[in-house]
Amino acid sequence: MPTRRLDDRIREICAQISAVGRDPHSTDEEVEILLQKLQEAIHQKVQRVRIIATNKLLQGNDADKQDRRTRLDEPLGP
Repeated sequence: MPTRRLDDRIREICAQISAVGRDPHSTDEEVEILLQKLQEAIHQKVQRVRIIATNKLLQGNDADKQDRRTRLDEPLGP
């Protein structure tokens, strides 16, 4: 699952938690289930950020500069 989709999933779960919190008929079980889903999504996000950070540290500054130059040289659009 690409990062953007995970970010969207986290936002969606937060919106669901907010909606359930405003619903007087919601149960603690519903909130608990959503909080577990949110915790898992955040855990996945942290794992991905750790991998990115580790790769950046292992590549060093020169690789980061090269990545930026490569991206700038690529044409925009189709």
